[in-house]
Amino acid sequence: MIKHIAFDSLYLADHGWLKSRFHFSFAEYRDINNMHYGVLRVMNDDLIEPFKGFGEHPHNDMEIITYVLRGELTHQDSMGHMESLSRGCVQYMSAGTGITHSEINAGEQELHLIQTWIVPKEKGLVPKYGSREFELEDRHNRWLHIAGPRGSGAKIDIYQDASMYASEIDAGKKLDFELQKGRALYVKVMEGSADINGTTFSQGDAAKVEDETLHVKAIESLHLLLVEMAKEG
Repeated sequence: MIKHIAFDSLYLADHGWLKSRFHFSFAEYRDINNMHYGVLRVMNDDLIEPFKGFGEHPHNDMEIITYVLRGELTHQDSMGHMESLSRGCVQYMSAGTGITHSEINAGEQELHLIQTWIVPKEKGLVPKYGSREFELEDRHNRWLHIAGPRGSGAKIDIYQDASMYASEIDAGKKLDFELQKGRALYVKVMEGSADINGTTFSQGDAAKVEDETLHVKAIESLHLLLVEMAKEG
């Protein structure tokens, strides 16, 4: 089963300085039939104007992974971390018992990022923060295992039986992802377009996938994000 989700069908939060597409219920968007997919609770596709951003705000009991596509994200938090992240960087926070942070576009270019929230296996964990910078060759025409549970081989450990993968695929190239029994995928086309299991996907589109192997052919240069997890129910 594969369910195609068109980018234009996603809720648009337009605040002028911020334009965000919500894949699931978030902030002012409430839909009891679209609260999550498995342990994936949030996926927001954000465009943030220069010198704007989110001031200091709290999080708790959530695994938060931010993938930077364009521009520069400047992060500062209550644990003393401060850094700026550009394309190819992934930021990770395990909010645990509580953390406050700010996320600002301090640069002159529009910032484009994808932020995902994954529900952790336990509440009340000790907060932690980290980031990784990946080169194009790490994900060029292959799957980069960005995040996953300890021992999975992922570059970043998270507190949940879920994994995140990314790939940049050249136009005309193909890449498959074999889905194991009892597992599901959430697919996000971050950039470009593709034929995925016989359906055309444009930039921003997404899909829910269960019980079949993912077959991807890039129509144009493609940047793809996957979240793999246990099936619901």
